[in-house]
Amino acid sequence: MGSLQDALLKAGLADENPKPAGRPSRPAAGRGGAAKAKSARAARPAARRNNAPGPSDLARAYKAREQAELAEKERVKKERVAAQEARRKRNLELDAIIQGQTLNRKDADCPRYFEHLGRIRRVLCTPEQRDQLNAGELGVVSLRGSYLLVTLDTLAAFRAVAPDLVPDLTPREPEDDGSDYPPVPDDLIW
Repeated sequence: MGSLQDALLKAGLADENPKPAGRPSRPAAGRGGAAKAKSARAARPAARRNNAPGPSDLARAYKAREQAELAEKERVKKERVAAQEARRKRNLELDAIIQGQTLNRKDADCPRYFEHLGRIRRVLCTPEQRDQLNAGELGVVSLRGSYLLVTLDTLAAFRAVAPDLVPDLTPREPEDDGSDYPPVPDDLIW
């Protein structure tokens, strides 16, 4: 039994040398049709190159965004590490200034309250130290969450390195908000 190709050849419906399968070529129409067909064929591969499979614009955008996010995370991490290292060096320098200069005593039982970093804080001192603090003869510094009593020389050295860790102990008068009433007479009966 013969093949389909043999049967088509006998019927005259097929050529002996068939063209490879692909797109059928269009006949060129009019004058210069061959030149137009040739330029069209030359342009087709360029168009295929532009539409070639590969990373799409969306994939490139995602990759660029991912790289930008990674670079940002790395930058933030480096800044955090640099800040921690600077804080560690500053604390070592403050430790050297404070070493043996604190005046806190274990038997202190009088609290001295003050405002620092937006909150009310306290330091325990003796009655004599509290009087000296109120007179401005002693100072208070903050180191690693503890408030320490120090002399004015140590306070000045500490303030030069870390002014944010030195609370202001000067008493402040409350601002006049206009709510002050004149004094009430003694003979007034309610």
